[in-house]
Formats: sequence, structure tokens, C-alpha cells
Amino acid sequence: MTVCVRAATLGAVQPLWPFADVSEDVSVERGENLTTPEPSPDGMRRAELVDRAQAGDVGAFGELYDEYSLTVYRYIYARVSSSALAEDLTSETFVRALRALDSFRWQGRDFGAWLVTIARNLITDHYKSGRVRLEVVTDEIETHDRQTEGPEIDVLAAATAEVLRDAVAGLPDEQRDCLTMRFFAGLSIAETAKALEKSEGAVKQLQLRAVRHLAKVIPKDLR
Repeated sequence: MTVCVRAATLGAVQPLWPFADVSEDVSVERGENLTTPEPSPDGMRRAELVDRAQAGDVGAFGELYDEYSLTVYRYIYARVSSSALAEDLTSETFVRALRALDSFRWQGRDFGAWLVTIARNLITDHYKSGRVRLEVVTDEIETHDRQTEGPEIDVLAAATAEVLRDAVAGLPDEQRDCLTMRFFAGLSIAETAKALEKSEGAVKQLQLRAVRHLAKVIPKDLR
């Protein structure tokens, strides 16, 4: 099966707000430590699609692609700053997922989080190859809910895209990954924790440290 990502299909990448959760471990590509979906209609539908895809139903895998491709693309684009490269790596993510599909188990991880972890591995490999310097690019901030936001978030919301881009690029790798998954991929704290194999509490602390770090480097006239 050929997996192809088209920019016209994915549309313009708009960063999400607020940041979602993230953790850091990449062994899930082998299907390790994954979770049972919540018994919601959407969760059960996705589980059924995965089961059908594992049984060889190409159409079911296509539906999974349609459902998750933008999430994967957002995450990759935020890390590589190139739409063409993001499209290539998104395609490769689904190719790898298709090859490893039989190893996926619903044991603590959402299918989307599994895909993002595969994408993260690909970006790491690409970065190590020396072909590109990883950067995080932000274009604009879209506010959704403010349940976990504090004064630091207000500072970031007032910052320009260029200021945020430079600030996020200067974060430690782990913090940058956390904000990228939350900000661009739109993962929840639970999904981010699963993708990075950290506890939700650890992800919340990581996110808080990252946001506070950014707030400190945002120009004072934006505070």
C-alpha cells in the first residue's frame, strides 16, 4: 500500500493552544506498553478500525490515516520547519506503522500517541543524519481552553510568532518536545504522557517548567 501525504489535503498548519501533555520514550514502535481504549463510541470505533487493519483491511487503515494524518503532520512540521519534509516524514510514519501494525496492542496507549512516537523516532533519525537542523516554528496562537493556564500562558499568548519560534527553539530537547506535541500536534496531557512514556504528573511538571522558561525569555514589553 502506498501512503502519500498531500499538502492540499492537510491544509495550513495552525498551532494549537494550550499546550498538551508529552513524555519521552520511543520503544513503542515495537508495540510495547500500549493501552486499552476508553469505552467511548470514538474509542471503540478506532479500536475496531485497528482490529480490521491488523486483519488486512486496507480500507480500515486508510480511515486511520484520514483520522490521524493531520495530527502527525502538525507534530512533524513543528519540528522540521519544512512542509515538503514534513509530508515525506508523515508518509514514512504511516509506512512504518503499517509494517509494525501487528505488534500494536491496546495496553495503555492511544493509537494516535503510538503514531506520534513513531514520528518522533523518525525525526530523531533524521536529525542524527545531519541532513537538517531541527527547529520549532510557530505562526499564531489559537486559544481553546484555559483550564491549565496561568500568568505565564498570558505572556506567551501576547508574543509574536517570531519571538515564540526563537524561544521554543532554545528550550532543552525534552521541554521542546513536550510543547511541540501539545502546541502543534494537539495531544492531550494523557496522550502526550503515553507517547513519551511518562506519568501525567511528570508531563504536567515538564510542561510547566517549559512554559515558565519561555515566559522568562519573552521580551518584557510583552509581559
